[in-house]
Amino acid sequence: METDQTGAKLTTSSKDTSASQLVPILLGGGVLSRDQVEAGTKLAKELGMELHEALVDAGITEADKLETSIKALKLVEDKRITLDMAIRAVRLTIQNKVSLDDAIKSIEKLHQQTHIVVSATNELTQLLMSAKMLTRENLGTALKSSQDAGMMVGQWLLTDNQLTTRELYTALGAVLLMRETGLEKDKAAQGLRYAKKREVSFEQALFELGFFIHPDAKTTRVGELFEMAGLIGLEEMSECLEIELFKKKPFGQILVERGIVNRDQLESAETLQGSVAKGTLKPYQAAEALRRVLKEDKDVYASIAEYQLLHKADMNTRLGDLLVESEVCKREELEKAMAKTDSAVKIGKLLLDSKLLTEEVLYKTLRVQTLLRFGYVPRTKAVELLKHAVSKDVSLDDAFEALAVRVPPRMQWSWV
Repeated sequence: METDQTGAKLTTSSKDTSASQLVPILLGGGVLSRDQVEAGTKLAKELGMELHEALVDAGITEADKLETSIKALKLVEDKRITLDMAIRAVRLTIQNKVSLDDAIKSIEKLHQQTHIVVSATNELTQLLMSAKMLTRENLGTALKSSQDAGMMVGQWLLTDNQLTTRELYTALGAVLLMRETGLEKDKAAQGLRYAKKREVSFEQALFELGFFIHPDAKTTRVGELFEMAGLIGLEEMSECLEIELFKKKPFGQILVERGIVNRDQLESAETLQGSVAKGTLKPYQAAEALRRVLKEDKDVYASIAEYQLLHKADMNTRLGDLLVESEVCKREELEKAMAKTDSAVKIGKLLLDSKLLTEEVLYKTLRVQTLLRFGYVPRTKAVELLKHAVSKDVSLDDAFEALAVRVPPRMQWSWV
């Protein structure tokens, strides 16, 4: 029988169980990246080693960096804390530089103050079953397991590899759209199936199916600023969105409670969010400023002033110029059509009629133009996105991924 640095005894028969619980602690706690964990998991299976041993032996991480996670795992195995609490506690130890015991006490105190019971089945699980992404049998098991782990059911389905991060985030977005727009569950379920099959965004699926309803695109959400800045990923976004939807807490409060950001970081984001609302900054500028505030320790107000004075946004959002600069069309080919109308949609129709654009390229262009007009990408990035999507003949969603551009999907459809 082996003993790790924290005194946790790990038998060969418990390897799979320990590894399956250590993985979400390492990932959710922000200890290692998914690529690092996957590399360690593969090596552990090949060599018959414990996951934490493989991670250290392969030089992926140092043993002391895993110490808190392994201690948290031992507490989970002894049923002294839930898996969810272990993830949150490890996050807090990193974020606030406190001991694991202090982090757990902090969470327990907060839990007593804000405990909210969530229904066993909800809009998410009902939608997943309607979309045939979850069976009734698997739901029963997931409900029990998620309750034992102290986790939201969607997060458990992710931990148990029954959903990918993208699938969970898309399904939660569908629930939000159902609430905001009155989208029918059957149409939402059909959209989820279509989006998964075609590997497109949920909004793109609804558009192609003829089910699209305009979401609220008037304001920039605080979580979107963190995501656009590359400071939190889809896993954290889906974790917090599920809690927001079903526990009815503000997204920013959840970010702090889960140990994903601290209070000062949230306040900086809210200040920048206010600048966007006032029209002082474009959303992409606010996201860039937030990244500098958090990563380079810049003052938030100094950053706002700097973007106002030195990094003014290019206000040209004309469809024709976007097409020409992206090398989709030549200037002379556009001039005849543009002389007849000043409406972007009518220009698009004329370009379709003249066979200069296909419908697919026109829709990509209109989506990029919308992001540019609303200030979610700078002009240079809009040109780069459209050029990549058209020249490589890939979807705009693939172009976002290839160029590491993070934008809210709901902000791309004002022209529909």
